[in-house]
Amino acid sequence: MVLKYSPMNRLLPIVCVLAGTMFGQQPPKMMTRVEVAFHSPDVPEGSFAAKPKVFYRAGGRYCRIEEAADAEHSLHNLMIISEPDYWAVNLLAKTAQHGVDPGPTFNCHLPIFAYGNPQSLDEETKEIRQLEFGRELEFFERKGSVPVPGPVLFEHETTSYKAHVGTAALTLFVAKSAELPIAVSLKRGDKNEIFLYSQYARMEFDAKLFAKPADVKIQDSKP
Repeated sequence: MVLKYSPMNRLLPIVCVLAGTMFGQQPPKMMTRVEVAFHSPDVPEGSFAAKPKVFYRAGGRYCRIEEAADAEHSLHNLMIISEPDYWAVNLLAKTAQHGVDPGPTFNCHLPIFAYGNPQSLDEETKEIRQLEFGRELEFFERKGSVPVPGPVLFEHETTSYKAHVGTAALTLFVAKSAELPIAVSLKRGDKNEIFLYSQYARMEFDAKLFAKPADVKIQDSKP
């Protein structure tokens, strides 16, 4: 399961065959909760795209995305994934679309800079999509990034990690005090975009967050 998530677009599930953990494993003991806000010259301050969003991930099978309400379009999107099942929920309409990942492997992904359809992307964009919420440092370590002193952000001294993917420059800023991400940026051509983290926490796994949604009308997607 790949989640197509773009600050400029609505959340859409796209099922793909990807290497991942096998269905039937024991639930994880811990999960990660990330709250972020997107900043870009193309995104007006106060707009829906600039509102904070919350991401959860636990192991390879469990992901959740909580968006702010968008009253103008009668939407309040929530995505719940408990592989192989996933639910795209509109909390305002109290409706949900249910689907099942066909496998044979089951893994959910939370790409940070996710543009376009994963089925028809150039290699550079595919590689950028490998940078995911909850697994930020892993990406930069795989790229051989060497930590160097970074700027002071939100009164925190930081360590920065840099990686180049084709024409794109990616940077992760980690707060020295907690050794947790505080910002991640992408510079690609004339684009200069950044996600700022207001929370990054690791906590005990809560199975209720990834369960079938209650009090909504659920429609099954056609195979």
